[in-house]
Amino acid sequence: MKKSLVAVGVIVALGAIWTGASWYTGKQMAQQIDGFTDTLNTKLKQAYPNAGLKVVYRDYKGGVFSSTLSYVLQADGSIGTAEGAKILAPGEELVFNETVSHGPFPLAQLKKFNLAPAMASVHTELANTPAIKAWFELTKDKPFFTAETRVAYSGDTQSLVTLAPIDHQSPEQKFSFSGAEAVVDIGHDLRSSKLDTTISSVKMERKNAWGQTENVDLTDFSIKGTNQKGKFDLDLGDGNLSFKAMTFAVEGGEPVTLNDFSLQSSATEDDKNLAGKLAVTLGSLIIGDRNLGSGNVSMSISQLDGAGTKQFLTAYQEKVQKMLQDPTAIDPDTYQHDVAMSVLQYLPQLLKGNPSIAISPISWKNSKGEGTFTLALDLTDPLQSADKANDATLSDEEKIIRQSVKKLDAKLNLPLDMLAELMVQMSPKTTNAEEQKQLTDMSKQQAEMMAQIGEANQLSVTKDNAITSSLHYADGQIDFNGNKISLADFIAPYFSVPTEEGEESLPGAPQEPIAPPAQ
Repeated sequence: MKKSLVAVGVIVALGAIWTGASWYTGKQMAQQIDGFTDTLNTKLKQAYPNAGLKVVYRDYKGGVFSSTLSYVLQADGSIGTAEGAKILAPGEELVFNETVSHGPFPLAQLKKFNLAPAMASVHTELANTPAIKAWFELTKDKPFFTAETRVAYSGDTQSLVTLAPIDHQSPEQKFSFSGAEAVVDIGHDLRSSKLDTTISSVKMERKNAWGQTENVDLTDFSIKGTNQKGKFDLDLGDGNLSFKAMTFAVEGGEPVTLNDFSLQSSATEDDKNLAGKLAVTLGSLIIGDRNLGSGNVSMSISQLDGAGTKQFLTAYQEKVQKMLQDPTAIDPDTYQHDVAMSVLQYLPQLLKGNPSIAISPISWKNSKGEGTFTLALDLTDPLQSADKANDATLSDEEKIIRQSVKKLDAKLNLPLDMLAELMVQMSPKTTNAEEQKQLTDMSKQQAEMMAQIGEANQLSVTKDNAITSSLHYADGQIDFNGNKISLADFIAPYFSVPTEEGEESLPGAPQEPIAPPAQ
């Protein structure tokens, strides 16, 4: 009996400690809501300055073991926001209803037999508001978005986000979405995050402007990534986007299918510089029942000055944001000119670290061979090589290249058999063996003609039954397919050249008509 009383006493004591800790956690959370909301708005403004949005919270009700509140995304009423950039009109809201179970052992987590201490566990549901009434019609009045979030005492969060399935059919279009779950981790300062999600299926069908039925079918679409702000306040991390198959079909035409697509990227930094890699692979491209082959792109950049890149991106974003204040007043030519001037203005900052760019390779492969293109470009800080522009006889274009480009190597290799096979597979399907033979012979002739045209224009060399081309540059000298020429002679056909009068004109530019002599 005495042991039983002791056991009951321990349970009561632990219950009191839990109740007290939960009450304290609830108080702590209440004190942090304002700060967290301010941080959300700061990040929202930084990421989407022209969206005209803000976050507020309301209807907070605190309890011992749980609390409830709503986070509301609404228009901020900013006058400068362009109409085309606004996401929500005045009065429209997206409301997220939150039910918070207090720590250290949130009841919502205990129900799942998760005994690890946490500051809170949060259940989130997207509320039915006029702004998204159509979404609830698609999901048959179920919240399209729900989330279960675990909040650590550090402020870091781990969420399981659920998107509801959709199956919509109307005379105009059909749309189905399998639903999805996403694991989302966010750091306490919103400077780091992690995402992992897969969507099994998305299907769309609609009529185009010509009355033809268009279909898109996507399967096993996946996004995985990590992100964190680096010392230069730029996004770093790894990302992977992939899908098993995507098919496009238009009524009366052959379906086009992309199989086994993957896009991988990474961004890193050291004390001074940034580096990045991008890899794109495509398992196969199918038109009808014809396999056109597989493709691969691999690119990288290194030694990109971090501080200079930050300055460039900040200036570029400010320029774009200013122009987007009133999109209707933007002249396309003026916009392109201003952007180009911004790039030129801040180009020296980007080149401070003497960056290198590599493509290794871009390739396309089919049953008859593989074509490849590779490039290695070493750039240099123009301010460190100003002496290369002292020669007054150099054109402005040549000065820029001499100051900014240290070395360039580019190589192209296209097997003629691979080109011919690509042309065969891209052509409409033949109906008999004779037509197939004619198509094969004609494709070989077209590939050989391409090689002859390249040679006639001194753009390529046919070697080992392949179209090849190579370009090497260093120290003001060009080696193009084995022919050594000066940089000035190489770029002359592509830029303005001085005339006898000292003015500049483009090669082949129309001349002013000459008045006939007086009679």
